[in-house]
Amino acid sequence: MTATEQDLAGLRFLAERLAPPELDQHRADPSAWAQDKLDRFLWSKQREILQSLVTNRRTAVQSCHGAGKSNAAATAAAWWIDTHPAGQAFVVSTAPSYKQVHSILWEEIRKAHRIGRLPGKVLKSDVWLHDNGDEVGYGRKPADTDEHGFQGLHRRYVLVILDEACGIPDQLWTAVEAITTNPDCRILAIGNPDNPATQFAKNCSPGSGWHQIKISAFDTPNFTNEAIPADLHPMLISEEWVEDARKRWGVDSPIYQSKVLGEFPEASEDTLIPASWIIAAQGRDLEPEPPTQLGVDVARFGTDRSIIYHRQGDHVRLHQDWGQKPTTETTGLVIAAIEATGAIQVQVDGVGVGGGVVDQLFEQGHPVIDMQAGGGARDPKKFVNARAEWYWTLRERFDPVNGGIDIDPRDDELASQLGSIRYTYDSKGRIKIESKDDMKKRGMPSPDRADALMLAYAGEIATAHVREPSKQRLPGW
Repeated sequence: MTATEQDLAGLRFLAERLAPPELDQHRADPSAWAQDKLDRFLWSKQREILQSLVTNRRTAVQSCHGAGKSNAAATAAAWWIDTHPAGQAFVVSTAPSYKQVHSILWEEIRKAHRIGRLPGKVLKSDVWLHDNGDEVGYGRKPADTDEHGFQGLHRRYVLVILDEACGIPDQLWTAVEAITTNPDCRILAIGNPDNPATQFAKNCSPGSGWHQIKISAFDTPNFTNEAIPADLHPMLISEEWVEDARKRWGVDSPIYQSKVLGEFPEASEDTLIPASWIIAAQGRDLEPEPPTQLGVDVARFGTDRSIIYHRQGDHVRLHQDWGQKPTTETTGLVIAAIEATGAIQVQVDGVGVGGGVVDQLFEQGHPVIDMQAGGGARDPKKFVNARAEWYWTLRERFDPVNGGIDIDPRDDELASQLGSIRYTYDSKGRIKIESKDDMKKRGMPSPDRADALMLAYAGEIATAHVREPSKQRLPGW
C-alpha cells in the first residue's frame, strides 16, 4: 500500500469513528431510519427484511402478491447508501427485464431519494450519483448469459438487490456472488415464488445458507389486523382479492400457491405443462406471424365463460371473454372476432351448446372447424381421444426445446389453468387428460381459457371436419 493509500485509509477510519451517533443507530436499525428520514412506516415483515440485511450476508424473500416487497427493497437501497461511508458503499439492482428494473424498483428508489433529501441525485437512467459525481448505485439488466455483467465493482459495502428473483438466470447469480465476496456485502433476493426449478427456489430451501423469509397473504396486515396507518391498507393485498383468486384459480392452482400463499408450486409428475415452461412463455416476445387463427371455447352452464384466443404463429393473446349468452349472440361475437382479426380459420368447441354456434357459422359461410374433443385421436395407440392428443400437442409447443410460444404475462387465469391440468395413462398405456368434472371435484375452475388456447393450436392436427347441421354430434368429454 502506498503512502497516499495509507492516508486515505486512515481518513476513512477516522470518518467512521467520528460518525454521528444517530448514523450508527440508523445503520443498525433501518426501520428507524425509514421512519426518521422518509416518514415511512414499515409493517412487520418489511421490518424483518431490512433488519436481516444488518446481520445476514444473504437474504431470500419469497412473497405473495401485494405485500409491499418493492417498497421494502427500495427502502433498503436508500438506507444502505445513506448510512454507509461515502465512497465505500454501492447498490446494484437487477431483474428479469429492463422494465422491472426501471419502472418498478428504481422508480421507488427515486421517490425515496426525493422524500428523504438524500445525498447526490438519482437519474432517470437508474444511476445514483454522489455529490462528488461518483456512482454509488445503478440498476442494470445484463444479458442472461453474461457472468461478468457486474464485473469491475470493488467497494467494501455492496448491496445487491435481485428483484423478481425467480426470473434471474443462473449466470447472473454467479455474477452477483463475484462482487459480494467480503463480509460487509449483502444480497437481497426477493420475488413471487413462481417457479420451483430455479436458483431462487434452491436459495429458499433448507440448508441453502440463505436467511429465508416467507410472506403469505395471510401474514399481511389486512388479514392479521396488525396496526398500520389507515392509508397503507389499500396498498396491501386485500381479503376480497384473495377470495376472488380462490374462486377463479382454485386453492391447488400454482398461481394461487405463489401469489396468495407465497409458496413455490409443487412440481407434480402428472402436471401437463410444467410451471417453468409457462413462465418462459410469459417472458417471450415473439412477432405475430401468419396464419391468423381463432380458438373458441363456448360456455356451457354456471360460471363457465366463453373464450376466444387469437393466434398468430406462436404469438397468442386473449381476444374476448364473456359470460353465457344465447347462441345467436355468441355467433355474432365470433363473427366480429373473425372480421377484427382477419382469421382464416376458426376452431370452435362443437360439443354441447357450441354445436349451435358451429352450425350458424357454417351456414353463413365462415371458415369454421367443428372440434369434437371426444372423437378419435389421429394416433389412437398413444391417445385416448382427440382432446388428449390436442392437449399433448399444446404441451409440446410450450416445451422450450421446440422454441416455445408467447403468451400474455398478465393473463394469470390462463397461466393458472394451464398449470393445473393433469394427465394420466389408461390400462392400454394411452395418454388421458383430466376431465373438467374431475378438475371441479378437486376445487379447480373450468379450464375455459386453456381449452380455447388448445383449440387455437388443434386445428393443425384435427381429424374432425366441418359437420353438416343435420349430422349427429359426438358426446362431450
